[in-house]
Amino acid sequence: MRARLTTFLAVALLATAACGGSGDDRLSQEEFQKQANAICQKYNAKIEALKSPSSPSEVSGYVDQVVPLLRQGVSELRALKPPAEAEDDYDRMLDETAKAVPAAQQLGDAAEKNDAAALQKALSDVREADQASNEIAAKLGLSECASSE
Repeated sequence: MRARLTTFLAVALLATAACGGSGDDRLSQEEFQKQANAICQKYNAKIEALKSPSSPSEVSGYVDQVVPLLRQGVSELRALKPPAEAEDDYDRMLDETAKAVPAAQQLGDAAEKNDAAALQKALSDVREADQASNEIAAKLGLSECASSE
C-alpha cells in the first residue's frame, strides 16, 4: 500500500497540468510546455522530499502534507495561459487532477479509521483521476506532469 500511495501522490502532482485563460497574453506551445513542466517538476520534488508513510497509521499525516502541495501546484498551473488549441484539454486535465484532492483526503480518512473498503474506493478514485489526467498531460507534451508508472 505504501508504494501505491507514494505513486499516487507523485502522479497526482505530476499530472497537475495547466489551465488556460483568455486574453492576448497566451503562451506559445513551447513556452506553455516549459512553464507547466517546471511547475510540475517543482511540486514533484516537494512531494518526494516528504517522508513516505511506512505504516497505515502514517498515511493520514502524509496526505495532510501532500494535499496543500497539490492545491498549490494546481493553483500555479491555473495561472498559465496555454495556446487556445490546448485550452480545452488543459482544463479537462486540471478537472481530473482536482478529483485527486478529495480522493486523497478520503484515503487519509479511511487509513485513519482502518476502513479497508473505503481505502480501496479511495485508491480506485485516485487511480482513475490519475490515468485520465496523465493521458491528457502526455497529449499536451507535459512530460513532467504525467506519470511514467
